[in-house]
Amino acid sequence: MPRFALRIGGEPLPKERPRATKSGRSFTPKRTREAEARVLAAFRAAYPGAEPLTGRLLVEARFYRATRRGVDADNLGKLATDALNGAAYADDEQIEDLRIKRFYGAGDDARTEIRIFEASAS
Repeated sequence: MPRFALRIGGEPLPKERPRATKSGRSFTPKRTREAEARVLAAFRAAYPGAEPLTGRLLVEARFYRATRRGVDADNLGKLATDALNGAAYADDEQIEDLRIKRFYGAGDDARTEIRIFEASAS
């Protein structure tokens, strides 16, 4: 049974690489910041007052995209896991097992689904 399960409507976006200004200062692109904020807002709405998990984790992420435009699955997962850092779990280094699936043709039902499980002791 997952500890947390989320469904975030809208086209899943990949995490973009940090950009640099002419002075060399790096920053996260606005589109990435907004997409991460959308994931975090969905988590906080579904689990108000939730304390971050502190143990080992398994995360399943499914991305249902409207288009077949080439997007790396690992960048989709990176955006989702970074967005939940400090909210669903203390630090994303706790994730031992990350399962990512990408689907196409979702049309108006484009979405991200995330399930977070506590890993069982071996």
